[in-house]
Amino acid sequence: MKKFTNELKTGLVIVLAIIVGVFFWLKTSNFKSEVYKLKTSFSHAEGIKENSIVTLAGIEVGRVENVNFVYEPNATKVELTLALDKSAKIREDSIAFIGTSGFIGDAYIGVASGNSGTYLKEGATIQSEDPIEARELMKKADKIAQNLDLILADVKNIVSDNKEKVDGIVLNIEQTAINFNEFSDDIKRHPWKLLMKGSDKKDKRK
Repeated sequence: MKKFTNELKTGLVIVLAIIVGVFFWLKTSNFKSEVYKLKTSFSHAEGIKENSIVTLAGIEVGRVENVNFVYEPNATKVELTLALDKSAKIREDSIAFIGTSGFIGDAYIGVASGNSGTYLKEGATIQSEDPIEARELMKKADKIAQNLDLILADVKNIVSDNKEKVDGIVLNIEQTAINFNEFSDDIKRHPWKLLMKGSDKKDKRK
């Protein structure tokens, strides 16, 4: 009897597991039946893969269903098929972009909503904005560094060739600053001198 009871318990656990599995399967199937698909494309889509998250205004609304290459005459594009929840409406002038989230930096597709009063229908294409590639940033940084080196070299040459003139300009600026400070200090201690200067100017005009 005890053995029969244990077998019965085991059977009940298996049945419950099957019921739970069927429940989640039905739930997932219902979700899949209530999605609509849009497309978008990028020149560079590092980190994006099938099942990557799609967000609208920062909220998850779908997944990347498919990733394909599109070979154009002068470029190779990465075309993504997005499966979105029907409750998430995408405006016609929305922009798709690639972002990263979390400590690991998982890539996702973000959609920045536009202002249009019309919404994209099944199979339509969302406009996209290509991410800035790290290698392009490095190229720009190297170019800026090279330009700075050239500018500093030119400044150094100008200063060395006109050292006396530069020293004279610096000396005049320092002297002017000293004179101004002395004048300012004198006025603070003897403000009546400004009145005297003003009356002297009036007398000269007469």
